[in-house]
Parts: sequence; C-alpha cells; structure tokens
Amino acid sequence: MWFPSALALLRREPALSITLGYLLLSLIGLWSSYCFYRVFRIPILEYMQPGDFLVAGVRQPMNLLWLLVMILIAVPAYWPTYYRLRHPERAERFRRHGFGRLIFSRYVDPFRPRRWYDLSPEATILLALLFGGGSLIMAYSGDRAKALLDGGGQAVRVTLSDAGAPLRGGARLLGTTSGYVYLYWPDNGRTEVLVQENVSRIEVLPRRGPQGGSSAMTSATAP
Repeated sequence: MWFPSALALLRREPALSITLGYLLLSLIGLWSSYCFYRVFRIPILEYMQPGDFLVAGVRQPMNLLWLLVMILIAVPAYWPTYYRLRHPERAERFRRHGFGRLIFSRYVDPFRPRRWYDLSPEATILLALLFGGGSLIMAYSGDRAKALLDGGGQAVRVTLSDAGAPLRGGARLLGTTSGYVYLYWPDNGRTEVLVQENVSRIEVLPRRGPQGGSSAMTSATAP
C-alpha cells in the first residue's frame, strides 16, 4: 500500500514534488538527447558527465511541455483512486449509478492481487503515457535531426584554440555538454566531437533574408 504513504509523504514534504518532477524532466531530456544524437552516430550518454544528466531536461523547452502534458493526463486518471482511498463509502455510492461505474469501476483499485496480464486502469494509462510519450519524443527528435541532415539549422564557424583561422565550411552546432562540442558538416555529412578546451570561438553565421540580405553576425567564446 505504497500509494497512500506516498501521498502522505508528499503532503508533509511538498519540496519532494519539485524534486521528483525535476528528476522526471531530466529523464525526458536524456531520452530526447539520446534519440537526437543517435541519428548522427554519437553515443551521447558516454560523453555526458554527472552534471549533464541533471540539466539534460532543461536544454530543450519541448521537454517541459512533454512533462506538463503527462501530468495533465496522469492527474485526472489517478483521481478516482485517490478519492476512493479518502472516501471509500462515497465512492461506493457513486459506483451504483451509471456514470459512477465509468469512474469507479470494480477494477479501479490498483492494489488488489491480480495476474501479470490483468492491469488496472491506472497501470494501463501509465504504460500508455510511457510508450506514447516516448514515441512522440523520439519522433520529434528525429524531425529535428532530419532538418539538420537536410542542411537546415543555424550555421556556425568554429575556431580552435591552436589555430589562427577558423575551420573551413559552415558547420551546424548540434549541441554542447560540459566537456564537448558536437558539430555536423552538411557538405560532406561528417560529424565531429570537439573538446571544449580546444575551442576558442564559435561564430554564428548570418541567416539569409528573403531578398538575399543577411542579419548581423554574433560570436561566442567557448568556455
């Protein structure tokens, strides 16, 4: 009967809800990063350091959106179980009516002994969220990667620490971690991983406007 105990613990320690939410956001970010970088044959999890695992979820705003959608679906799905634990007599009275049977079905209790294939509605919804959400994140990450493979994305010019001139060609910045910079060269389809200490400058090349104009160039110095 972990569910009532977990609810009581969260009521006593509300900060745990924020911690659990952030951990879930980090897991979503890790899955999103893995699906994105695997298209470029980069084993991103092997390049990550402990600090990168904690901030993986906040690198992409879409990760927060996935988390909010999952919460908005999970809260109504688990509300009947919570209500039945708090008010079993009222839930039983509601179940006697036609509409109440849809909310408080006889299978609503997720704690009763059951076979492995006899899943409760809550467990079914949880599995649907995991597999459905994971599939959507994979598809979204694949679309982002495909756009870069097709020559899209923001072009950058990279200068190494031991070189006076920048590298030739317009690379695409895939992302960074605490120790590495990940580049993709659309001209020859090459993927490159650079140590951040070896990168002194990253210039953002101007985007071409509709009339062939260009915006101002900005630059950044790598840490």
